[in-house]
Amino acid sequence: MIRLLIALVVIIGLWAAMGHIKRLPPAERKRLLWKLGLWGAGAGLLLLVATGRAHWIFAIIGALLPLAKTAIGLGLQFFPLWKQKQQATGKPPSAGLMTVREAMDTLGLKGDEQTVTREQIVSAHRKLMQKLHPDRGGNDFLAAKVNEAKELLIKRLG
Repeated sequence: MIRLLIALVVIIGLWAAMGHIKRLPPAERKRLLWKLGLWGAGAGLLLLVATGRAHWIFAIIGALLPLAKTAIGLGLQFFPLWKQKQQATGKPPSAGLMTVREAMDTLGLKGDEQTVTREQIVSAHRKLMQKLHPDRGGNDFLAAKVNEAKELLIKRLG
């Protein structure tokens, strides 16, 4: 009888949770389902260990699974160059298709494109190339984008 009551409570709880999950926006729903899945896998492993059906090492692995996303985020904060390389690997350099606004944003220049001077462009380019040059740990893609932005803005100045 007690098992039937527990099963009924679990079914009602799952039904209520699914109703709540369906009302969430898609991005938040996906994040919540991932989180629930990881916690569920961890709880399942702990249950297997508690009943003697799995080794205790699997319980430790299961307990660490929900922390994996946080560990990856911390790793990306401590290795910003690796993050830049990861972001840049998907796209080849655009062959002259950059707009003036994109060039200004790439070099980190503020204001209107008519008010930017040659010295500001060269200074911003130099600062970025010191950080992003392939010989200093940067990559070819980022260096090409910075060079392209500088060339476009210098040509616009005449």
